[in-house]
Amino acid sequence: MQEKFLFGSQIPKDFYENTKYSLYSKEAQLSGVEYPFWEDLPHTDICKVICNDVLHGLHKDFYDHTAKWCRNIIGDFELDKHFRQLPKEHGYRHFSSGISKISQWSGQEWKDLERYFLPAIYGATSNEIVQAVRAELDFIFTAQWTHLTEADLQRLTEFDEIYDLHQEAFVTEGGRTLKRGDDHWAIPKKHCQKHYPEHIRWVGATNNYSTEISERYHIYLVKSAFEHTNHKDYITQMITWLTRQDKIQQHSLYLRKPTAN
Repeated sequence: MQEKFLFGSQIPKDFYENTKYSLYSKEAQLSGVEYPFWEDLPHTDICKVICNDVLHGLHKDFYDHTAKWCRNIIGDFELDKHFRQLPKEHGYRHFSSGISKISQWSGQEWKDLERYFLPAIYGATSNEIVQAVRAELDFIFTAQWTHLTEADLQRLTEFDEIYDLHQEAFVTEGGRTLKRGDDHWAIPKKHCQKHYPEHIRWVGATNNYSTEISERYHIYLVKSAFEHTNHKDYITQMITWLTRQDKIQQHSLYLRKPTAN
């Protein structure tokens, strides 16, 4: 059998025993899949198949990590006060009650938070934190451009380097806390940001493969359909409602079809 290596160390003979294999995988931060489905596909590069997702990889990542660490440093009461004092702007959401009491966040609210976050934390955190947050926001906004040149991709790399330069401030100021011995920056979504430039070169601008498009259909195909049920045996009712809506739409298209004279 061909020798395989894991992080530079030769795998022992008992590696493929189920229990030990699982332990080795966990130590290497792997999922434990022994034979991936693309193993025998010679022309498949899985790193090019799995696209970076702006909605979850950037917007949700910012809310789950950077925004949360800043909340831990500043405190919910103080940060909410900063958000309430920001001036209102037409076309943008104003967090008049702050952000700490919001339990359900949507993709649009994540983006609204990013627009206000930098001025909201300015003066309440150190300059290191401000520079790290600004670098990440610059990265997020630039990565969403529909047209990017090589200079733009180079700027993405520079923004990521600036963030790496100042990220330790989140740990030293108490924003990010972990058990002793754990790696503070073993975060897959943060690591994926380093691959955005090369991925954009491979498959184009990020708006071509963002899950925001499919997530939008949840409102119609799931939420609206559920609202038209009595909330009992709702799956059957949802399918019936969606089928009727599809038939109504097809009939409307037929009625609007021009007839030959």
